[in-house]
Amino acid sequence: MPVWLTIVVTVVSVLGAVVTAIATLLLWRVTKVLAVETRRMADASSQPHVVATIEPNRWSMIHADLRVENTGNATAYDIEVEFDPPLQNGESRSEKQLPLQRLSVLKPGHGITSYLTEFEPIIDQKYTVSVTWKRSRDASTREGNSYELDLSALKGISRLGASDPGVQIAEQIKKMREDWQYVASSFKKVKVDIYTSADRLHEQRALERRWRREERQRAGSKPE
Repeated sequence: MPVWLTIVVTVVSVLGAVVTAIATLLLWRVTKVLAVETRRMADASSQPHVVATIEPNRWSMIHADLRVENTGNATAYDIEVEFDPPLQNGESRSEKQLPLQRLSVLKPGHGITSYLTEFEPIIDQKYTVSVTWKRSRDASTREGNSYELDLSALKGISRLGASDPGVQIAEQIKKMREDWQYVASSFKKVKVDIYTSADRLHEQRALERRWRREERQRAGSKPE
């Protein structure tokens, strides 16, 4: 084989190896980028998001409930809730610890509600709410959410009847139970009309007498 041909074959082989190495490096780079983006999209589409709000009580609009809810699509762990200025329990529960300040776990789409106080003392208040959580029990970093909660927006709201059909059903059942207690305790008397066999016999005899009387009247009115 001529020397020049050997040199050409060697150069082509080296260039082929270099091109293969570059292509392999580029493929590795693209694969890594795709893996990172896939993981980022998976994390973005599956993450908890916890909020704390103060809402009207479902039974009485003059009372306020504290509600902590996970509106995301992943479970939140080790949840901490903080209000600034700090929340205060109602007068009847002023000595007790404020509820729902720490929660160990909250599933996606789930929330926990606890009675807080009457609305009147806090209706003009603005709170800065800070909620933090972990994505897993052993996670080293915490995620959070901070926002302003202005309760004055709830001024003047009204409601016609119960807001929850379940509350309406419960109220009607309670009323029925209270009415029945009066009957069961003989506090109220129930008037009942009874239709017995003697009543049916009396009605049948009355119909027979009426029928015979009409027959006599028809017989007396026939022309001779």
